[in-house]
Amino acid sequence: MELPTRLFNDYPIEFKKIKSKNISGFEKPKFGKTKNPNGFNVKKSTFETGTSKYINEDLQPLIDLKKKNTTVINAPVGNGKSYAIIQTIKRFYESKEQDYLIVVATPFVSLVEQYVTDIHDDGKIPTEQIYNYSNLGRNEVSYLNKKIQVVTINTLLGNAGEDSYKNSRVKREYLDSLIDDCEKKGRKVVFIYDEIHDSIQNFKEEYVFNLWKWKNVIHKNFIISATFTESSYIVIEYLAELTDKQVHIIEFPRIKRRENQSKLFIHYSSSYRFTNDTPEIQSLTAELLKKGKNIDILCYSKTLAKSLISDKNIGGKLEKKFGKINDCTSENISNQRLINEAPQNRFDNAKCNIGTNFKSGVSITKENHAYIIILPPRSTQGKFKNHYGIFSSGITSIIQAIARQRKFGEIHIISPRPKEFDYKTLKDMSPKQEETFIEFYNKVKHHDSNLKEEDKVKYFDLRKQRTLIESFYVNELHGNVVNGITLSKATERADLARLDFPPYKNFQLNEGEKYLASTYDFFGSDLSAYVTYCAITDQFVNCHLEGFTYKSTLFFEEGKIQKQLNKYYEEYFTDAFKPWYFTDMNFYMNFENFRNRLFSEFEIKLKKKDTHDFETVTKGKNSLFEQQLIRFGAFKSYGTDYYYTADYANRNKDREYTRGQYFRDCIAIASTFEANPLINYPEEFLERINIFKDLSYFRDKMIAKIAQHTKGQNTYSYLPCKPFTNFIDRSEISKFENIIDYFTRKDQLLSNGINTISTRLTGSFEKKVNSFYKILIEDFFTYEIRNTTPRITIGTTPNNQVFPNIEAINLSTTKNIANLIFSAEIAELEYDNHPERDYYFTLLESYNLE
Repeated sequence: MELPTRLFNDYPIEFKKIKSKNISGFEKPKFGKTKNPNGFNVKKSTFETGTSKYINEDLQPLIDLKKKNTTVINAPVGNGKSYAIIQTIKRFYESKEQDYLIVVATPFVSLVEQYVTDIHDDGKIPTEQIYNYSNLGRNEVSYLNKKIQVVTINTLLGNAGEDSYKNSRVKREYLDSLIDDCEKKGRKVVFIYDEIHDSIQNFKEEYVFNLWKWKNVIHKNFIISATFTESSYIVIEYLAELTDKQVHIIEFPRIKRRENQSKLFIHYSSSYRFTNDTPEIQSLTAELLKKGKNIDILCYSKTLAKSLISDKNIGGKLEKKFGKINDCTSENISNQRLINEAPQNRFDNAKCNIGTNFKSGVSITKENHAYIIILPPRSTQGKFKNHYGIFSSGITSIIQAIARQRKFGEIHIISPRPKEFDYKTLKDMSPKQEETFIEFYNKVKHHDSNLKEEDKVKYFDLRKQRTLIESFYVNELHGNVVNGITLSKATERADLARLDFPPYKNFQLNEGEKYLASTYDFFGSDLSAYVTYCAITDQFVNCHLEGFTYKSTLFFEEGKIQKQLNKYYEEYFTDAFKPWYFTDMNFYMNFENFRNRLFSEFEIKLKKKDTHDFETVTKGKNSLFEQQLIRFGAFKSYGTDYYYTADYANRNKDREYTRGQYFRDCIAIASTFEANPLINYPEEFLERINIFKDLSYFRDKMIAKIAQHTKGQNTYSYLPCKPFTNFIDRSEISKFENIIDYFTRKDQLLSNGINTISTRLTGSFEKKVNSFYKILIEDFFTYEIRNTTPRITIGTTPNNQVFPNIEAINLSTTKNIANLIFSAEIAELEYDNHPERDYYFTLLESYNLE
């Protein structure tokens, strides 16, 4: 299909805008008084369109060096944000009117190194005036005489990491010395917080007091990001308190500059888990190597990254091409080092990098580059918590990861199929845009017929985030314990540990983004859905959708289909909360779900015996393959309880599921069906039930006609080889014609794959009766095959050929058979109106199946 992005060329890029009123309630309406409940003064400068390709020219005139405030810069990736920051640093460094100490605080050690280099190269500032905090403890170089200090944000706030309760003594002395020196010399301090989205976790209540130690010398804060979040507002408020609550927001538009955009390719995989053997990972790496691309791979998990590096087909070939792979997985889990040595696992533009630690804070500047991003597979989706690794923080992590590509190249995302979308929630699309969106999304979605309407992915405007967080806090979190809070406050608790319920803003800071990312598919619970939406609607600043793949090829060989179905089933259809795909109570519903998904998500290739070529299998058009699918579904549904025990014992072999088996199974189900008077059944279903009851009628009529013949001492049962008199009498003609019409025109399984009989049931009435009789003999009876067919006298008619020792094949007395009568629709009707529905619902819940 044609890529959808051409219809969305002018579709605006959605991004998190910083609203003045969300900063401590400040609001300045066009008419009426300014609302300023907490003493904040907020100014906002917005560019609808940038006057320059890069933001520096627009930014610098807005920065007043003398003005004490907190400046918030909301700017897109790839528009010279870092360069503009360095030019700002240079202005403060060169100021003649005031002596400034400039503290650059970054989320990552790798960014510290990058800033130290760039400040010197792009700012033309002597290295003697730039101090890298990483040198603490490594050498005796003085830092007090240097005007620029580059540190990590967790160092600045005293966050020593999860496994330690205080920052190192050396770091504390370093920061205290800087404060003392500034107070003695009258230096004013300018703080620059870059990539603030990756540092929110540092701004916990107990750490913020470390910033208040700078209160007497602080002059200005710069807070910079391309992906602000709801939690960012609390950080802005914390920092603005130190600059007399003066805030200046500078916001730049997200403009698509096609000449700079990389080509985006999405490779949808149906694999339940992603490993080094996942076909999409293997084939993509091989293809890019063949094209001579420079390759880097960002993985959602450390385990996967390590396995790719050690894999002979991936890591081995990459190492042969590029030299030793640069393992970019974090070796420092606890955020501590016994000695202060430089980490060895940073991204290197001169090497092939595979790992987890370059989704942010890195600029990939390679030529002829292919950047592979592997998202979390379906196996990481938990019932109560997702295990998304480096992408656990939600959509900001995806935007930042994609933005690492700074030069024109290729970005390849390996993604699970997204959950089905609730298209009614789409906003601001023309009818044609919406139609195109739906067509594309339907091709790549994960097929789950059991997905409830309320569980589909819903689009949310980014402006809705605050309302969602507030609603949860007020109605669910706080509302659930409000009585307990009231009682605790009315109780004397002197000398006991503090017992205060966290106020909303603390929840917004510490848990807001986690709540959104874990609760709402569109905000990170289903990362593939968000990436797909953004790719279709052209939302990424630095790339545009150039291509996609969504069907893996599954190869089968006649005689090995059952074994191969089992293999692919384990790889693609295993679900954490439904150990088997067929565990629900209706066979046909689950069989059709499995079959539909198999043909929707995969291209099926089959090689028949004594041939060399694989042919494409079309749904419902290959008798051999369809028979094996039915057998496979029955084996998975019933296991050792399957009615055909001999067939189950040979479940790894490709045995035939015959037309007779199909007829007998359907008759067994239809004969036990009792209509629920509360249900208005579809006409098609009732017709199907009646057809198989009528088929059973003619079977029973033939069984009643079995007679005995004795010749000498030999007695055997028989039926004539030709229809007996009144096999179909005048009153049964319409019943007979309905059966013929149904099986030749309406029965999908007979006309499209199981065992076609339409060519045998044509011609004159007599011919159709003879053929029908022979089909019933074949499918409902067994008899002795002799070299010469016996001829006997029946009644007064001599010389009649008969089937000797004929016996009727028994019907199933259990429901553990392939129920190809009940559709998914009928199963739902029966379930919803079942007198013991609540019991079944409880049972399903106990198995985590709902």
